[in-house]
Amino acid sequence: MTERYNRYAMSEVVKRIPLDRRVLVVRGDRIDLRPERGAVIFPLIGLAIALTLFAIVALFASELSVTVLMLILLPGLFLAPFSAMGLVYSVIGASVVVERKKHSIRFQQGVLGLGIGTMELVPFWKVARVQVEDFPLGEVTPQGPPPVLDLRAWDVVLIKESGKRLSIAQVVAANTGDLIDEGFGRALDAAEAIAEMAGSTVAITADIEDEVPEAVAEPRSEETPGHPEPARG
Repeated sequence: MTERYNRYAMSEVVKRIPLDRRVLVVRGDRIDLRPERGAVIFPLIGLAIALTLFAIVALFASELSVTVLMLILLPGLFLAPFSAMGLVYSVIGASVVVERKKHSIRFQQGVLGLGIGTMELVPFWKVARVQVEDFPLGEVTPQGPPPVLDLRAWDVVLIKESGKRLSIAQVVAANTGDLIDEGFGRALDAAEAIAEMAGSTVAITADIEDEVPEAVAEPRSEETPGHPEPARG
């Protein structure tokens, strides 16, 4: 009984790793890359606007002309289904799903597919490694005052045995102080979680600014006591 309860408890353990506009939800036998919780705001606003337009048409149908009613009704007809699909995707959808029981990683469709249509299926045995690499933010000619923060970004990429690259998610952090270490740590945590479940390895190709030891950073002077200069022939 206790063993069964422990297995159930382990399957319910959830670790959330925040990424760029998404969150990696890690469970005992499944990993989901899902929209962040704030993603439901815009679909809810869209649904509220659509319902308001429908209510106006229903309440004032006898007082407004057909042209005005059509101008009010058409935006609601377009807005309602897209907002509903966006709401479903933000609540239950996932762009990447890693399942231990199925031994596979699924890359799924976005909003229009409700996050359930499979775009690519990668069996665990086809995963060569999960790689953390630098993600270019693009070169922009500076105009006006300099930006407040210098940003750094990393990309978590799945590399197949065939050499095909599939981007999983990105992490963006300020390139200052401990923030860059915290951002890189989140990218590494995500890569390690996916690689561990897939039975693969993690490779790091991103530039890492390691601290240079003092003995290496400061070379010894030739006149250091106890170490005479060798004789020269």
